Amino acid sequence: MKRFPEKELDQFIEALNQERRPEPGQDPELLELTSVVRMVKSLRQPAEPTPDFGHRVHQAFRGKARSRRVFAPLAALAAGLLLVLVFQAWSSFFNQDLVLAMEQAVARLNNYHGIIEMRTTNQAGEEWVVRQVEVWAEGNKYATRQDNGTLTVNNGEQRWKVRPDNQTVVVLPVVPDPQRHGFDFNLKTEAERARQYPHTVVGETVVADRPAIQLEISPPGGLPYQLWIDQETKLPLQLKTAMINALQTTYTFISFESNVSFEPTLFTFQVPAGYQVIEKDPGQLVNTPGEASVIAGFAPLVPSQPPVQILAHKDKVVFNYGDTTIVETPAAEPFKPAAHGAVGQAGGGPLEVLSEQLRWQQEGIEITIEGPDRVELARQLASDLSLPAAENDLASQAAVKVYVDLEIAKADQQQVDAGHSPWQLDPSQVALTFVYLQISPEGIQGEPPEIGPTSIIKNTGVEAIVGLKAGPIKQVYLKRLVRPDETGIWSVVGYDPR
Repeated sequence: MKRFPEKELDQFIEALNQERRPEPGQDPELLELTSVVRMVKSLRQPAEPTPDFGHRVHQAFRGKARSRRVFAPLAALAAGLLLVLVFQAWSSFFNQDLVLAMEQAVARLNNYHGIIEMRTTNQAGEEWVVRQVEVWAEGNKYATRQDNGTLTVNNGEQRWKVRPDNQTVVVLPVVPDPQRHGFDFNLKTEAERARQYPHTVVGETVVADRPAIQLEISPPGGLPYQLWIDQETKLPLQLKTAMINALQTTYTFISFESNVSFEPTLFTFQVPAGYQVIEKDPGQLVNTPGEASVIAGFAPLVPSQPPVQILAHKDKVVFNYGDTTIVETPAAEPFKPAAHGAVGQAGGGPLEVLSEQLRWQQEGIEITIEGPDRVELARQLASDLSLPAAENDLASQAAVKVYVDLEIAKADQQQVDAGHSPWQLDPSQVALTFVYLQISPEGIQGEPPEIGPTSIIKNTGVEAIVGLKAGPIKQVYLKRLVRPDETGIWSVVGYDPR
């Protein structure tokens, strides 16, 4: 019986995709092709060929005559396509391995010292140096020195700022400290973003006399930006933002050294001769919550897990757990979650959920927990803690579906990324705007009709339902279609008529 090698190749690819052991046959050309196919399969490329891939490729070029002359170019084409897949698979795995190596390298840092240079470029191509910052970091300690000589230090027990311009030493609260490891170029943040967002390897170059690999990172709906990774250390070396508002900023470690010896006095509190000390309620270290309550003027809610430190201020108590902090203050006004966050439940009321932070009120106290252990510690304070479930398909409940042009939504997202129209991050504002346009498509003339106030019925962080007190629409359904995190804009996907 006559054998058709192209048919055998179809069957070979199909068997591999179905996790069966194929029989390649004895044809020399076929044996060569099947070895390439096995290589592709062994890479386990995420977007691997569908079971009928080989069949569809061959069908496009198969003629009525099934001669060896027909199979030769067919085989070459199939081999070429498979080699492309090999390259794509290799690139994909190389990208992932590179980002993983970067994340692990950042996690392994014991300490580092470097100088970060910030340069700005306008659309005309003109470039200038904005500033340089010298950075020392070790565990929970850091120090930064600005161009003007201002030195900021946090040694874990004290935080202060030495200002040569007016010869003052300003003593600041140790925690919370928004600057901790949050310099102009945050190594940990950039490693996390590279893992989270789609990225591709652009090529290799030299940055600050260091061989580096260039990545292009593409936030969903946003403009791509560039990140360079040191080939030797696998640490982020340079960051170039997208061109936003006709300006582009580049952050570069023009010098960097890790695991080095620092001056013993670097993290020691010292007041230079002739300098005045100014204290801005830095807080007092205390041993017990009881001591903290005397200074703060209220009794804080105490987690079952003991903290590393307790700091007491007037009207504020801080429990320091290293990477995670709990800040408690008397509740001065009714609780209102941030518009750009998700909403859960804690302490018998709403819970504000942001990427690294939880906030709620309980027993007359407002509680904010920030850091990686926030959920575990929050459960120790609020037994009814309930986080929003992002997998709920709320939009399907809408009586009337609303079409969204994704290209327009992506353009809106870029505008918000550039600092314009921040109201699109607020589901209530987006819902109100939508209803007003339904009432008057040509725009509101004079005073807008009374349709509010609004209420957040549900907000999972990805989907939301906003209720309206009056007007033709009872509630509006929204979704973060472009970027499903707190930086993403909301789009109306449906509504219920009143």
